Amino acid sequence: MPTRPPLRPTGIAFAFALNLLLVTLALFVGSGATSGATSSTGGGLLAGLPLVAAIVAGLATAVYVRQRAAIHAALGGLSSVPVLALFLLPGNNWSFAILLGSFCAVGGILGEFRQRRSK
Repeated sequence: MPTRPPLRPTGIAFAFALNLLLVTLALFVGSGATSGATSSTGGGLLAGLPLVAAIVAGLATAVYVRQRAAIHAALGGLSSVPVLALFLLPGNNWSFAILLGSFCAVGGILGEFRQRRSK
C-alpha cells in the first residue's frame, strides 16, 4: 500500500473556517428572506441552504488540499460543530450542527471521488 501524505493542519483549519463562514452566510440569507415572507411556503426552499453551504465547504476543501480531502473536510467540519451549535444556530440545535459538520465531510468525500476519477 502506498504511503499517504500527512494531514495538513491548514487544510483542517480551512474546512473549519469555510464551513463556519458559508453556513453563517446561508443562515443569514435564509433568515432574511423568510422574515418578510407572508406565506409559509417561501421559507421551505431556503431551509436546505445551510446544508448546501456545508457541502460546498467540503468541496472547496478538496480543491484546497488536493490529497486526503475527505479526512480534512471531516475533521474540519466536525470540529466546527460546537461553534455552530453554541453560537450560530438558534436554540443550541446540536442535531442540525452535527448534520452540517457531516455534510462538510460528505462534500470532501465527493471532491475526493471526483479527483480520483479524473486521474
